[in-house]
Amino acid sequence: MDYLSYKEFVWPRNPHTYREETIREPQYATVDGVATFTGMSHLKRIITGSGVFYGADAFTQFKALAKLAEEASPGNLEHPVWGIRYCYLTKLELLQEPAENCVSYQFEFTQALANGVVPK
Repeated sequence: MDYLSYKEFVWPRNPHTYREETIREPQYATVDGVATFTGMSHLKRIITGSGVFYGADAFTQFKALAKLAEEASPGNLEHPVWGIRYCYLTKLELLQEPAENCVSYQFEFTQALANGVVPK
């Protein structure tokens, strides 16, 4: 089985959970106090998941992913089944104090348009 990856980071084991939420908001224009439907917004996708890094390098694995969370640029998140999403890593959470050989985490990615803009 292939593994989830983001930019140059490849998960040593796939996360326990992976969720994609797709959102499109209706758009309205107000003219003379009357709101009129004008269409739908750009697709917005939020990707969340959780997992555990195991082994002697568990903390090193988490720190490598945390370093990517500090970057302000988007990159490709590649899922072995669902394909490639161009995303920002918008949240990375350490769920517990790192135990010996075990680090639990949660993540959130926000998909961007090709130009790097995130839809509202």
